[in-house]
Amino acid sequence: MSCAPPGDDGDGWDRIPDEPDGSIRATPTDPRKLREKLRRSGFAYLQRYSASEAHFFELMEKKLRRWEAAGYVALGEASVAGLVGDLTSEFRELGLLDDAGFAASRVASARRKGASRLKIALGLRAKGVDGNLARTAIEEEGTDEMVAALRFCRRRRIGPWRRGERPDRDGLNREIAILARQGFATQLGRAVVLLSLEEAEDKLGAI
Repeated sequence: MSCAPPGDDGDGWDRIPDEPDGSIRATPTDPRKLREKLRRSGFAYLQRYSASEAHFFELMEKKLRRWEAAGYVALGEASVAGLVGDLTSEFRELGLLDDAGFAASRVASARRKGASRLKIALGLRAKGVDGNLARTAIEEEGTDEMVAALRFCRRRRIGPWRRGERPDRDGLNREIAILARQGFATQLGRAVVLLSLEEAEDKLGAI
């Protein structure tokens, strides 16, 4: 189901900038107009970006605070939480906010780039995605951790895709450390960097 932003009703609200510029001040007294302004702003954001419910709530709350600081609105704590909470619930019901879909999309994109399970889980947590939901999305995506590490090595041109001859022990340890900083286990990193290019390509080609 889709949601269209309400049109400009001629009251001047659409001329209020999202980033206050210190010019015109306005203090609307009609809560409906404030809700519609916030709704338009939230819809515009979700047309360009995906977001979890928690992250969307945080963004809209910050937007209201900016409007309030600039003198456009006068709100209390309860009003801010209520407005943003109602908008978040509305957009969830409309299908514009879907944490399970958001997590699945993020996991798939990150795995294609060679991200580890740990890095993905931390990234989803930072976006406010529930830990159980994040784990489920990672499990259902199904990419093997070695495959992800190989994809990362291919992007970074290390391990089997390094240029030149295999480095000495110190050089190999540096590559293992790079993988460890990305969240891959040390034992897995060691196994990956010791693969030949042919072996690595065979493993990626088998999926």
